[in-house]
Amino acid sequence: MTDKQRFLKKLGKHIAKVRKSKGYSQDRVFLETEGFSRSTVSRIEKGQVNPEVWTLARIATTLGISLSKLLDID
Repeated sequence: MTDKQRFLKKLGKHIAKVRKSKGYSQDRVFLETEGFSRSTVSRIEKGQVNPEVWTLARIATTLGISLSKLLDID
């Protein structure tokens, strides 16, 4: 596994953790962010895709957190 793949998996797990802590389903995130496919949220959380910054910003806004907090994956 490459460093990029490890990072994307870690980011995806963090996004899923934040989403679940807010009580959001993947469907709710999909419906509120609009503009990308239903499977995109799942693929991001599994670390299967490298999401654009704009996509991450929209997810962060939907979850009610800043982009920097969404990317805080220490």
